Amino acid sequence: MNNKVMISIITVLLVFLMTGPVFGEGRNLVIGQVFWGLHDSYQQAHQLATAEYCRELGIDYIPMDGQMRPEVQASAMEDLIARGVDGIICQAYDQAAMEVSIQAAQEAGIPVVSFVNVSSGRVLYPSMMIEESRGSEAMGELVAAQALEFFSDTPIKIATISDPSIEWAHEQRTKAFIQGVMNVAPDAEWVFNGGKSNREDAYRAAEDVLQGFPDVNIVFGYNAENVLGALAAFEAAGRGRAQNGIAQTEIFAGVDGSTPEIIRVANPTSSMKATLALRPRENARKCVDMLLEIIDGERDMYDVDRNEAVVSFVVNGWDMSIDEIEKFLETEFGIDIDLRQEIGL
Repeated sequence: MNNKVMISIITVLLVFLMTGPVFGEGRNLVIGQVFWGLHDSYQQAHQLATAEYCRELGIDYIPMDGQMRPEVQASAMEDLIARGVDGIICQAYDQAAMEVSIQAAQEAGIPVVSFVNVSSGRVLYPSMMIEESRGSEAMGELVAAQALEFFSDTPIKIATISDPSIEWAHEQRTKAFIQGVMNVAPDAEWVFNGGKSNREDAYRAAEDVLQGFPDVNIVFGYNAENVLGALAAFEAAGRGRAQNGIAQTEIFAGVDGSTPEIIRVANPTSSMKATLALRPRENARKCVDMLLEIIDGERDMYDVDRNEAVVSFVVNGWDMSIDEIEKFLETEFGIDIDLRQEIGL
């Protein structure tokens, strides 16, 4: 073999090695994501937004359904670690259990970004948080002001469908909402809390409210499943109604900003009139961007000093037009919907 042939072969091999999958330039990055639970409408929207963004960036994306079960989330993390993904985004159902998995990923050289949950200090990792306390409190103030107007002859009584074991959500959503109500109506009573994070338990909890506290006039659900399940129970009992946006017996408020919630918020005959809308498109992109900063060496995988947060948005049926609500849905959830047609206006 002459020198020219040898040089040509070496050149081809070098080009292949430098542009092929070994060096990463020619292969797509692979990002895995372990969700809280993909039964939830917000989580579904977040998954779709992440998938769309990864396609734009040329990143391979592996979503995993955590099913609101620590053991399922742990198994999903193990799967992604075994696949040797370039990075993982996760939202813990049980933070202590998830931190064991995060540590295992880091030991394998895989960076992890946490969505919502913040490092406890035992295992260090960056977080993309949701700022919900201010929005929840503002929504509580808005709902309380309307309740005082609609139900001026009766005391304000609040029922919440919320799971205290999910501490971050109970604190940032439920308790902040209660604080907002109390800011405007200091004599209001918080008479009931119950339910889990699914519609069936919420329905049953709302039946308990109707049985034990029939005079309740504010009902709050800390996610879409809870508020929609509770509203269904009230509607089955002939309540949950409004006339021209004026609630007849109680005001419902929730968190997530899912399409089913927003259809009811926009409907002048429904007593659901507010939801703290999460922003799945913004949240999804921010999580991916943070993970890419670690992969690109711009941020350390153990960095806890530069956590970021996306502020949620209060969508309400009193001072937002249907057109404004539709625009929000299109921008954040990627949904083009004719609310008037959905409502039957």
